[in-house]
Amino acid sequence: MVSRRNYFTITLIMLVVFCMFQVPEIVKERVNHYEQNEYVSKTTTRFQKDSVAHTSREKALESDLYVVYIGDGLDGQVGSIVTQWCGYTKRFMSTYRSLAECSFDKGYLPETVFIDSAYMNIETDVKIFKELTEQGVDIVFCNLPEPDKMAQDAYRKLWNLLGIRYIRSKHITVEGIRLLDGFLLGGVKEYQLDDTMKKTQQDLNLDVPWYGVSSRTKVYMSGMIDQNGENVDEADKMLEGATYVAHLPALIWRSNIKGADIFVVNGDYINNQIGLGILSAMMTETKDYDLYPVVNAQNFVVVNFPDLASENEETMMQMYSQNLKAVYRDIVWPGLVSVAQQNDLKMTCMFMPQKDYTDHVDPEDEMLIYYMKRIQEQGAEAGLSGTYEGIGLEEKTKQDVAFIRGVLPDYTILSFYPGNLSADGLETVFEKNEMLRQLHSIYRDYDDTEPLLSYYSANVISQRATNDGYSHTFSENFRMNSIETALGYTSISVDVNPVGFPNGVEDSWEKLSEKFASNTSTYWKKYKVFTQTTLAQSDLRIRRFLALTYRESRVRNRIMLDVDNFDTEAYFILRTHGEEVESVDGGSYEKIEKNAYLISLEESSAQISLREAEDLYYSYEAEE
Repeated sequence: MVSRRNYFTITLIMLVVFCMFQVPEIVKERVNHYEQNEYVSKTTTRFQKDSVAHTSREKALESDLYVVYIGDGLDGQVGSIVTQWCGYTKRFMSTYRSLAECSFDKGYLPETVFIDSAYMNIETDVKIFKELTEQGVDIVFCNLPEPDKMAQDAYRKLWNLLGIRYIRSKHITVEGIRLLDGFLLGGVKEYQLDDTMKKTQQDLNLDVPWYGVSSRTKVYMSGMIDQNGENVDEADKMLEGATYVAHLPALIWRSNIKGADIFVVNGDYINNQIGLGILSAMMTETKDYDLYPVVNAQNFVVVNFPDLASENEETMMQMYSQNLKAVYRDIVWPGLVSVAQQNDLKMTCMFMPQKDYTDHVDPEDEMLIYYMKRIQEQGAEAGLSGTYEGIGLEEKTKQDVAFIRGVLPDYTILSFYPGNLSADGLETVFEKNEMLRQLHSIYRDYDDTEPLLSYYSANVISQRATNDGYSHTFSENFRMNSIETALGYTSISVDVNPVGFPNGVEDSWEKLSEKFASNTSTYWKKYKVFTQTTLAQSDLRIRRFLALTYRESRVRNRIMLDVDNFDTEAYFILRTHGEEVESVDGGSYEKIEKNAYLISLEESSAQISLREAEDLYYSYEAEE
């Protein structure tokens, strides 16, 4: 028989256990304001398209941010990347279709001249190049003429300027590509297949001309060759260490003549977003230190998830023995949360209320409420997807908004994913729709030919994905490191639509989740210093980034930084050559890697104090 004391003890224990499990859930429900978007009030700003900073030529000359581009700055792909980079780095760019059109006055010399070799006149330009270098103007050859042209006598006049000694081979297929430490963020990279990799991993162009460069050059990227292969002779096989590396086919290098730096790109690396980081890294190499603004945003965007209608039931039952609602709720969602938590990511889920608007399977109210609660608990954000079939876009958005408003009348959608929809006409649809008129961002898939970050309309930002979560080839890794170098920005996109509407077993969640979980946990580890954001948060940072201008100067060990159009916060990357940050007055700093720091400003003016890496301190006494 149980005594009163034991009975009381047992009852008390049961009550405590009950409270332990139930009270947190009750509190969670009470404080879960899923019916409102918490990021609306947190991401309000005055900045719109007319706030984008445009540096004048005069101000650019004062701050050494004036550049000249020789090529097609409007339609050419190289020109598009250089133009985009100049906008991000607050440079003023003058564009000419030939070097002869450009007059270089001594009082208005550019910091750098960028050349698309397709617009080079070899008969007249070599003389101008020499005059520019004598005046200390740096030159970037964004590409080179074809090897057959480079072998001609007329083009040999360029060789000394470029640091080329000879043409070893007009065409060679290298084994891989090696990126040296300290150029882009992320450290040394060797893009060469090993036995553990699939052949599809290697998608870089390995067919290159082999130029022998002089000893006064510094090589940043080179082709990798088999030292015992058919492309090497007996003398090559005797080379070791740094001598061997310097002997490899050079792909990006720097020559120096009379104090001017000449950078050479042997390939098409400036033709896409990889070029953004390459150009930033080149500028770092020309200076004692380099300080430039960045976005500081790392997005994890799940598009076409959740589908709130239990569609495609027959296929789901065959693959999972469950309907779509159960698969997404019990399998996909826990998997997404697990990856986000393990990697400290913040999710943005682009809801697809339904895909097929003609199958008479409607979205369910309770599923919308379920996911909105879960999203709020995770500190995530909900947006709207434009993926659909069966009706027109205007009718689709009308039905979606009617459904959402019926369940969540006060929720504000801030982001929209158009999927494969053309951007043309979207603005008209948005204007006709009361809920979509409040959009802050459209989120789009990666496209080499379009800017990563820009304004889509007067008050809507266009953010693009930088990486597909299911894929991480060598070129995608190269691009990731380059964009992180230039902008401190990444946006991983994971499309869940194939899970609900698979084309085969390869689209099963088991297969797809394995890919993106592995990629996410492996390749972004080095960039934990950057802030994890939802699309609304990155939207705010992009607006501030595009609006700011800055001035910086250095006196002894202190860098003075002043930001115009400052709004609450601003972010910069500081890259040095052996110096370390000691303190930041007016902000804070975090080390990204050796010689690279993220500077976070909390005021419009800041002072950055440096010291030698060997802990040899500068004197802090002010000069008389």
